[in-house]
Amino acid sequence: MRVRITVPLLLLVGVVVAVLLVPGLDSISDRRTAQLTLDRTAAVDRIGELARVALEDDELLPLRRHVERYHEVFGEEVLVTDAAGEVVVSTGGLDPDSPEVVRRLRDFGANAADLALPTVRPWSPARAVVSAPVEVQPGLSGGVVVLAVDLTAARADVRRGWAFALVPAALLLAALVLAAQWAARWILRPVRELDEATNALASGRPPTEVLPAGPPELRRLSRSFDGMARTLSATLDQQRELVAGTSHQLRNPLAAVRLHMDLLAQQAELPAEALDPVQRDLDRLDATLDRLLVVAEAEHRVTQRRAESVLGGDGEQRGTSVGALAAMVAERWSMLEGASVETTGDPSLVVEVSPLDLGEMVDTVVENAVKYGGPGVSVRVDCAVHPDDTGRVVVRIDDDGEGLDDDELRSAGNRFWRAPRHESLPGTGLGLALVTALAEANDGTVRLGRSPRGGLAVRMDLPRVAP
Repeated sequence: MRVRITVPLLLLVGVVVAVLLVPGLDSISDRRTAQLTLDRTAAVDRIGELARVALEDDELLPLRRHVERYHEVFGEEVLVTDAAGEVVVSTGGLDPDSPEVVRRLRDFGANAADLALPTVRPWSPARAVVSAPVEVQPGLSGGVVVLAVDLTAARADVRRGWAFALVPAALLLAALVLAAQWAARWILRPVRELDEATNALASGRPPTEVLPAGPPELRRLSRSFDGMARTLSATLDQQRELVAGTSHQLRNPLAAVRLHMDLLAQQAELPAEALDPVQRDLDRLDATLDRLLVVAEAEHRVTQRRAESVLGGDGEQRGTSVGALAAMVAERWSMLEGASVETTGDPSLVVEVSPLDLGEMVDTVVENAVKYGGPGVSVRVDCAVHPDDTGRVVVRIDDDGEGLDDDELRSAGNRFWRAPRHESLPGTGLGLALVTALAEANDGTVRLGRSPRGGLAVRMDLPRVAP
């Protein structure tokens, strides 16, 4: 995150510095080029005036002395030709047959002056050639002055000027980089601590205390998160302790009530069937307590699984093959009288659910079908790959029993709900709620509907282990 913050900021700063710096560098180069052009224009004009006098009077000595002296002082090569192109004076070894001189005489010759120098930059060439005609009369040229301007000194001046501008800019940019890095660390350190504490809280671990740091907004956020994390952790701990304590505290009174009922029956010499309704209510209360604890544990696993998904954890992969499920169903329900239960599907298909959870879900639905479907009910458990081939498995449990009407289907699955016509039968009203909780704990869903066979259809959409 620090890179994503600092890089765009530094790019923006770099662009701003470049926009402000480039015109200054160009100004340095233009100013030095203009100065050099002015000096060399004056030098060429002076040489051209001497060349005009020399050509008119046929006296070359003053011109030659001036050109030689100029070469000694500035180290630049000079070439003067007459109207016929013959060399009048040459110093410094400037070859009239060199490509640059030939091109200069061809393009301009005695017709026009070209004293413009290219803008001098640190990477410019070492010299540039300029020329001007020797006017013996207005509009009449008697020759050409060619000057090879030495750009070495001008380049050095430009480099020094650029250095004086670039070094402070580089130091400023480095200071801005360091400042941006420090500011990013200062801002992101509490964000990183908040991220670690959030991950710890989401994964069920106690979060570390987040110390207020950074900007005022993040300080307030840190204090708020710290208070929220403490409250949430305390609430979860209290909830777990409540569930565990309730389980322990309720089982002891239930066992004591059963014992007192047995003692009462013995002391009062009551027939055994006299206390059967009480025993059935105790059994129902015991079963309700067991189912509530299983539902609470499944819902806890739903929260944990979602946290692992958010944090990128894959968790431990579990799997139950359809063949193993069929064996479990056959073992538990093969001896059932008055009903039949069969399992269909590819035995090699593997559902990504533990055998304990998958067996609990299937057994609960089958038990409901056998209990409420009526005499001679037939139940079929079918396992198949999802029709859309999305890496899922559909476990469908159908029966040909009485089923539920539309109003009952809308209420089925709610905790403690039971159909009015089934209230006389033993049950807790938590069966389908338990199936839904276990399915969600395993990244699955449950849907209820009518079976083509006439009874209830329970469709469980569960993840599949890739073959």
